[in-house]
Amino acid sequence: MSPRSPEQNQAQREETRHGILMTALKAFAEKGYAATSISYIAKEAGISKGLTYHYFNSKEDLLHGIFHYLNSFSGEALDLLKNKSPEEQLRLTIEMTFDYIQKNPDLMRFMTSLALQPDAMATLKEDIKKHKQQTIGVFTKLFGTLNYPAPEAEAYYLGAMLDGVALGSLALQEEYPLAAIKEKILKHYQL
Repeated sequence: MSPRSPEQNQAQREETRHGILMTALKAFAEKGYAATSISYIAKEAGISKGLTYHYFNSKEDLLHGIFHYLNSFSGEALDLLKNKSPEEQLRLTIEMTFDYIQKNPDLMRFMTSLALQPDAMATLKEDIKKHKQQTIGVFTKLFGTLNYPAPEAEAYYLGAMLDGVALGSLALQEEYPLAAIKEKILKHYQL
């Protein structure tokens, strides 16, 4: 058997890092941030505690890693919206959010549980503030372009609706009328 190439080694490192992130995300969502140790995450990931520390300096570093991983989806979504009309940007944002909610219940559970964990929120305070400013800024500009009278308030309103959908979907699971709510929101914005 020949040694792995540098590319194969890099792919293995990325796979291991991603596995640690996903294990930690699930553990933080199920057990809570404060109640989850690096030892527990390592055991659940099937790796040594030392290897976990090779990738992440601390539990806080791991939480930041998860947050940045989740935010990468926002960046990818914003890239998909470039060169689209404002109406199409809004429609695609709503549709992609509903798709994300439906396909990623563990991620939604994690994000919802974070909001209820003061120690985790304190750790992520600056990251959350920066993300909120960026997201609200993008949608304030979009609603301004669409001539809404209070674009920033409309950006927060859309966010509140989508947060409510995520929470309702988590609580009721298959019983939540996700498709009907999506259509109602699209109709609200005349899309």
